[in-house]
Amino acid sequence: MRNFINLTVLLLLLVFPVAGQDLLKGQKRWSETEKLSLEDFSIKKNYKDAILSQFLISYESKGFDFLRKNLNSRVENIFVGNGSFIDTTKIVNLEKHLEFQQLQFDIAEIQARKFRKRLFLGKKKLVKGFEVMKLISNEISNEFAEIRMQFINETNNGANLVVLQEWKIKLQKELNELNEFRFENRKKIKRRN
Repeated sequence: MRNFINLTVLLLLLVFPVAGQDLLKGQKRWSETEKLSLEDFSIKKNYKDAILSQFLISYESKGFDFLRKNLNSRVENIFVGNGSFIDTTKIVNLEKHLEFQQLQFDIAEIQARKFRKRLFLGKKKLVKGFEVMKLISNEISNEFAEIRMQFINETNNGANLVVLQEWKIKLQKELNELNEFRFENRKKIKRRN
């Protein structure tokens, strides 16, 4: 009976994949080479803040994902341009503000890579259902919010250049350490103890 239930769950998952998304107008997937630019933001005026960015770490899964070499393409880190704005009347140094937002996008990318790694390490659990993805997604979202707030506070919204430089180095190191879990990597990932 248990095997029948597992088989039924697998067949249902093939027919009804877990939520994912294609890029919509105004969205941008994280890229090592294509950084955020003024054109990526909805430009608005008369806001309390000069600049605000929204990010989305989304996931999708299909029935036999537990058999895949890796699950990198199942988790995306997306900048939501339609929910992000720059009030150009309040900004003195646009490049610095864009760099500060890009670093937040980099933090989201680190979290997306951690999500991919956790999925990879626990992919055998996907046979039992996709609740594990929902759980990891919630954990990652909470971690991202905490780290992003810590980054904003410690750098004083990017004004503390010494601390900002320390964060840049730290973030680049983390991106490098999680390189095999980048969205573009389709190669087999080997388990390490």
